[in-house]
Amino acid sequence: MDTPKVCYKVEDPTPGPLCASPPSRPSDACRCPRSHRLALKLSCAGLILLLLTMIGLSVLVRVLIQKPSIEKCRENISRSHDCPNQLRCPNGWMTYQNKCIQFSQEPNVWKGGLSDCTRKGATLLLIQDQEELRFIKNSMQERGNSFWIGLNYSFPDMNWRWINGSTLSSDVFNIIGDADRNSCVTVSKGNVVSENCDSDNKWICQKEPKCL
Repeated sequence: MDTPKVCYKVEDPTPGPLCASPPSRPSDACRCPRSHRLALKLSCAGLILLLLTMIGLSVLVRVLIQKPSIEKCRENISRSHDCPNQLRCPNGWMTYQNKCIQFSQEPNVWKGGLSDCTRKGATLLLIQDQEELRFIKNSMQERGNSFWIGLNYSFPDMNWRWINGSTLSSDVFNIIGDADRNSCVTVSKGNVVSENCDSDNKWICQKEPKCL
């Protein structure tokens, strides 16, 4: 004999649906492609990098502009500490601006004058401008004397060069005479003349003043 089956109805204790589906996006909503978002991020990073570069360059330019004045100020401070007294030239030397100048008493060739100046811790005179040239001419006691200065004709570039390597500016003076391989320059009360470097002339030395 078969046993009758009994069915029981089980009610769900939780009312409503078990899982709520997310709200659907409106069909007309705009969604930016991933490649566009990446391009936008890269553009923003590039703008920030460019801004930082401009700021760095402006700071660098300001530092470079201020550096010479700072170094000059430090140099002046250092000189004032090293030499509290006034800078002066030794006995027998004339003072002109920031130079000590001496006229020789005996003549010699151009290289002989250069060697004499070197022994004195000086060099042959380098004339900077027309004002200094006038001072030198006015300081000469006798009209007939000519004095070697630190200027000779340089080969193979064929230029008048000072002994510090700089070329002569035409604004300072004009030289009378030929420019040959062995030409050096003398100054007299009258003119600036090209002469053979092996000629005998007096010379003019210059050096920096010292703290005495």
